[in-house]
Amino acid sequence: MTTQHSQTQRLLRRINSATTSVLIVEDNDASRRLVMELLRAAGFNNLSFARNAEEAIDHLQAQNPDLMLLDWGLPGMSGIELVTALRQAALLPDPRFPNPQLPVVMLTARQRAHDVTLARNAGVNEFVIKPFSTSSLLRALSSALVKKRRFVVSENFVGPDRRRRAGLFPGLLRRAEDAQELSALGQRSLGQEINALRGLIRAEGQSGTQIDRDHVNQVVMRLMHTQTVAHDFRMKLIEQATQSLNDYVRLFGEKAEADVLDVHLDALTRLNEIPYADPDEALDIIKHLTALVDKRKANRKVA
Repeated sequence: MTTQHSQTQRLLRRINSATTSVLIVEDNDASRRLVMELLRAAGFNNLSFARNAEEAIDHLQAQNPDLMLLDWGLPGMSGIELVTALRQAALLPDPRFPNPQLPVVMLTARQRAHDVTLARNAGVNEFVIKPFSTSSLLRALSSALVKKRRFVVSENFVGPDRRRRAGLFPGLLRRAEDAQELSALGQRSLGQEINALRGLIRAEGQSGTQIDRDHVNQVVMRLMHTQTVAHDFRMKLIEQATQSLNDYVRLFGEKAEADVLDVHLDALTRLNEIPYADPDEALDIIKHLTALVDKRKANRKVA
């Protein structure tokens, strides 16, 4: 507990609590007052509140806070539904949600693994179980504000990267989400995003209305994210191909086959040339390298 407390204090020191705006969405008056008192005691003075999702949406549109503390069990639209709508604005611009990447901390009495997974899949940054301590609340809030994860925008998921730590793929892809996002990337090329932006500008221009900068910014954000994700996947696959080559040479030494070395070098060249919009071919190259090296390893054991 002491270690966790010190980590929380270090994170809080990186936040300007006096200017950080926090929206508390809680229908229970006593719970809402408690949260606000705890935050004020920690130095957070720029606080606002809403009793339901509809009021919260009005606050988000008018004030654009830095973080939202959100109760799951709201009357009417639930907290999960609100987060889902917020994150979907990254795919389809919605003037009600000027910042789809807004950090969200979910407050709830639910604690089953299924509920935690549901919240993460909706795009929640942190999950705090009621009744909570001051330290657990501040730890979640500070983590959401300071430890920002890559924001994922894909057909299957929108929200902060569900992996706490990203690294090289231990296998072909680290998790099922990687494969899903890679597949979605192939379906949503850079050209498609550019065409979407062009269509948006033309439609608003032809209607005689002023071009909505927020809409344009959202499309540009998706365009930049698509390019970043494509580049990250490509670099990880190149790193994996390089690691495969190094492992093969280290294992076989002077007995390394020239053909296997050539296949690796050709793979590295091709990975660098394949269009970003065609991730399937890049992934097939890595599969082929893995199968090739595994076969050589198996033959060596037999011999």
